[in-house]
Amino acid sequence: MPHKASRSINLVDDDDDALSQYSKALDSDDRELEVYAKAVAEFKVTWQKQKKEKERKFMKAANAELDEHVDRKQREVKGIMNDMEETYQEFLLKYATNEDKMREVVVKIVEAQKTLVALSVRKHQETMEAASNLEESQLEGIRQIKQTCQDFEGMTESFMKV
Repeated sequence: MPHKASRSINLVDDDDDALSQYSKALDSDDRELEVYAKAVAEFKVTWQKQKKEKERKFMKAANAELDEHVDRKQREVKGIMNDMEETYQEFLLKYATNEDKMREVVVKIVEAQKTLVALSVRKHQETMEAASNLEESQLEGIRQIKQTCQDFEGMTESFMKV
């Protein structure tokens, strides 16, 4: 910027020439100020336009980068969800397989219990029949012993009479 002339007013000297020079200096200064003001205004407008353009470009680049980041994270989350779904499906398959195996074991246990109960009932019946047969045999043996004792007593009495 050019150096501004000093603006002091000399009131002691009523010289018209000094006043005239002062007016001219003011007019010249005013014109310079107007030129500077216009230049500053134009610079400000240009600077604001450039600033807005830079901000627009920055925002566009930031939005593009943000969109890319969001897309990448969405793909990442989708991949994780797919992995989770696969893992869950594998779990369900293994769980169902284990449940089927356990059900098969339980069915075999129930069948074995039925067989065991049937065998136990049959064995109990056989034992009861054997006990009944044994009791009848014992009673028959006791009858035979009693008869033998009676016969022996009768023979002993007959020998004693002889």
